[in-house]
This record gives sequence, C-alpha cells and structure tokens, in this order.
Amino acid sequence: MYTQILTPLDGSEVSEQVLPYVQSLASGLSLPITLLLAVEPEHPSVGQILNPSLHLYETHFHRASHGQAYLERRAGELREAGLSVITTVPHKEPSAAIVDEAANDPGALIAMASHGRSGLARWWMGSVADKVLHTATNPLLIVRSQAQQADVKSAPHRLVVPVDGSELAEQSLPHVTYMAAALGLPVDLVRATLSESEYYQAMSVDLRVLPTTLPSYQSIAETLDGEALAYLADVKTRLLQQGVPSVEERVLQGPPADSIVDLATAGDNGLIVMTTHGRSGVGRMLLGSVAERVVRHSSGPVLLIRAAHCDQTPMSGAPAVA
Repeated sequence: MYTQILTPLDGSEVSEQVLPYVQSLASGLSLPITLLLAVEPEHPSVGQILNPSLHLYETHFHRASHGQAYLERRAGELREAGLSVITTVPHKEPSAAIVDEAANDPGALIAMASHGRSGLARWWMGSVADKVLHTATNPLLIVRSQAQQADVKSAPHRLVVPVDGSELAEQSLPHVTYMAAALGLPVDLVRATLSESEYYQAMSVDLRVLPTTLPSYQSIAETLDGEALAYLADVKTRLLQQGVPSVEERVLQGPPADSIVDLATAGDNGLIVMTTHGRSGVGRMLLGSVAERVVRHSSGPVLLIRAAHCDQTPMSGAPAVA
C-alpha cells in the first residue's frame, strides 16, 4: 500500500524522535525512506539589497549545505540498520516542500514529529505539522515529541482503530489490514457509546424532552452497546478474512477521544489509526473532532487517514496539531 516513508526533519533532536518509528515501520514493511529538510529562501531586506556585502545568498547556501550534511549523517545511521534511504533539501517553505514532495508519490506515508525547535532549517515542527495535516492528501503519521529522548518508544505492539459505523471512518481499514498483516499486529476495534451523563444531557438539552419521560439510561445503553458489538463483530470478520492476525472488539462509554487515548497508552505500545472525518452513527463519534482531541492528547503515535470526500480541498475541521 505504501511506497516509501517521507520523513521531514528540522535539525533538532526533538524532530528526530520520529526516527525510531520510521526505522521500525520501514524495516517491517520493507519501505525505503526519504529524509527531507526544507531550507526556506530568505528574502533580502532593504539593507541587504543596498549592501551586497551582507552575503544573504551565501548564508542560505551555508544553511542548505549544512542541512544536506546533517541529513546524510541521519541517513547513514539508518543505512547501517539495512534500510534504503535518500535525502532531499528543497529550497522552499517547509510545509509546502513536504506536501509537494508527498504529492509526487500518492503512496508515500508522511511521518513527522508534532514539535521541534529551531534547528538547521529554522522552522517549528508543530506549526508545520499542522499545515501539512490541513493540506496533504497522503496518510500522515504524527508522533508527539516527548521531553526526554528516553521516553520515546518505537515499534507498535498493536493497532487501536476507532470506527463510528460510517463508510468514511472505515476508510482506515485498508491501512489497518496492510499494517497488521505485514507486521503481525493485533487490532483493537473501538466504538464509543453515550455515557449516562451524556445521554441525559443530549435528551434534555438537544431534544428538549422532559427527563421524566425518558427511557432509562440502562435500557438505552443495552441497545446501543448491543448494536455497537454487532457492528464491531462484522468488521472483525472482514479484517480476519483479510489476514489480520487477531481482533478484539471494545465498546467504550464516555468521551471518545479520552477513551481512545487511554486504551492506546495502556499496556503495550499502541498505534492509533483513524480517519480525520466521519459522521455520527450509533456510536456518535464524529471523527473530525475526535481526531483533533486524540492528536492533541495522545503521547503515542497517531496515523491519520484523510477521508476520500475531502481529498481535493483543505479540511475545514482538521485536527490542530499541539
């Protein structure tokens, strides 16, 4: 499914926290890696125009050459692990460089850290990741940087897959099948249903029904949970038929994003795989807003698949990368 892993760096150790994940996935999926460091051209000030001795273009060339040398050092470390790696130093604004490079290969998986600090390229990975998320049509693996390098994990041990009963949400499933079958990973299928407080709030505020006329939450929860389990069982059957080694269904009650993040971070290292959009179903998970909270709060990696109906336009409700 993927043809390569496109990995933007900015010269900082924080941005490099994506590299253990990249190495693990590239090795397990037999994918080549492209390391990218964009050096944005500097526009001359009036003083620089009047005084050519300020060597504006020499400074830009210096940053570009140092950026290339930096990438080659990182590439050499990955090559020692038996991986195929090329490097590129485009001279353009970073987010545009990443999106343009990925657009040349629709099968490229973009993998990047959500934060960085000013490095060789002098750009901030948080804002760049946010722009990439809003404009790229390629799948995007976001790894939220940790304060300590020792906190960084690498190979995922399982895939956590939220679905809401919609076809849009299920657009993540081919990616799940591909990764789970190739890496031998189990899958946790997740669907959220209303908690008791959410149920009564929705009924009394949104539908303006007197609480005394409402069915009990217990009766509603049994219906919702039963429908959710039946749906997850159907999805499970499809995944197993397509080569996924094992699938476990999980019906969660309460705020979807918090439940997903808690499930992914509990026990073995989990990789969350979800689309950026969905529509309300029985589980009422609107995946655009849920994805936003997941990306903001997950300490682990999140693989975001852009829903097909949004492929040609920027996402109006896209998750903001924090």
